[in-house]
Amino acid sequence: MSQVKFINNPRPFKQTLDARVKHYFETHHLSEKGNRQLYIKSAVLLPLAIAVYLSLIVLHPAVWISILLCVSLGFVLAFIGFNIMHDAAHGSYSSSKALNEIMSLTLNLMGGNAYIWKVKHNIVHHTYTNINGEDEDIHVPILRLSPDQPRRWYHRYQHLYAPVLYMFTSLMWVLFNDYYKYFARKIESTPIPRMSLSEKMIFWGSKLLNLAIFLLIPAWIFGWLPALIGLLIMHGSMGITLALVFQMAHCVEDTRFPMPQPESKKIENEWALHEVATTANFGTNSKLLYWLIGGLNFQIEHHLFPRISHVHYPAISSIVREVCQEFQVPYVAYPSFASAVRSHLRYLRRLGQSGR
Repeated sequence: MSQVKFINNPRPFKQTLDARVKHYFETHHLSEKGNRQLYIKSAVLLPLAIAVYLSLIVLHPAVWISILLCVSLGFVLAFIGFNIMHDAAHGSYSSSKALNEIMSLTLNLMGGNAYIWKVKHNIVHHTYTNINGEDEDIHVPILRLSPDQPRRWYHRYQHLYAPVLYMFTSLMWVLFNDYYKYFARKIESTPIPRMSLSEKMIFWGSKLLNLAIFLLIPAWIFGWLPALIGLLIMHGSMGITLALVFQMAHCVEDTRFPMPQPESKKIENEWALHEVATTANFGTNSKLLYWLIGGLNFQIEHHLFPRISHVHYPAISSIVREVCQEFQVPYVAYPSFASAVRSHLRYLRRLGQSGR
C-alpha cells in the first residue's frame, strides 16, 4: 500500500459528521442503502439501453437516426454507470452483498472491470484524492491536472484540446487501461490484490462479451466500417460524459491538491478534511442533473460517505454544510454544471500557462 498517511487522531470533524448523519438515519428510520427510487431508476435505465441497442441492430434505421441512437446509447450507458454500477461497487446499492456484486457487473457489460474499478476508485481515488503520484484519476495523458506535475509546452493549449481528449476516455479504459492494470497488478503505488481464477474468467469473459455485443455483432450485420464508426460515436458520448462529471468534482479552480511531507509522507490533515478540500459539488439544485448522474453532483457528500447510497445525498448535504460551517471548513459548490465546466477549463488554462 501507499506510504502516505493522514493525521486521523484526533479527527473531530469526521466524528461530528458521523454522529449527526447517523442520528438522521435513526430518527427517520431509514436504511443507508438504496431504496425504491434507485430501483425504479434501474428499471428505467437498463431496459432503455437494451431498447436503444436493439433498435440499431434489428430495425436498421436511417444513417442520421443511427447516429443519434449511438450517441444516446453512450449517454444511457454512462447514466447506468453513475446510478447503478457506482452505488453497487461501493456496496450502497442494496443491503444485499450479492445484489451489489451482481449490479456492479454492469460495468463489465460496458467494457470495464468491476474488480479493478473497486481498487482504482474505492481504495486509491477515495483515499488519496488529488494527491499526485497516488490518485490515478489526475494522471491523464497529455494533460496537466495537478500543479505538482511537470508543465510541457503543449499544456498551454490543454483547455482547448481536453474536451476532445475526454471523448476517448471510455475507449481507452476498455481497450487499454484495464489490460495494463491487469498485467502490471498495481495502480500507481497501490498493488491490486491477486485475482482469483473466477475473477480472471470474469475479466476475460466479459471483455469478449463486450467486444461481441458492441463490435462483432454490428460488424456482422452492417459491415466493419459502419460498426467501427458506431463504436466510436457511442464511446465519444459516453467518454465525455464520464470525464466531465468526474473532472468537475476535483479539477476546478477552488479544489486543492495537497502533497505529503517529503520525509514523513504525512498529509497534515485528517482524511475527511482532505476530502472536503479536494472535492467540489455542482448544480445541486437541479433535480434532472441529480437523477441522471446518480447524485454525483453531491461529490462532497459522496466522498465523505461513499457507502451511503446517492439517493440520500440531498438530505444529508445540509448536515455536511452545517458541520463545515461550524468547523470553518470551505465547502466548494458551483451553482450549475455549466459553471463547473467553465471553472475546469479556466483551471486547465491556468495550469497550462503557469507553474501553479
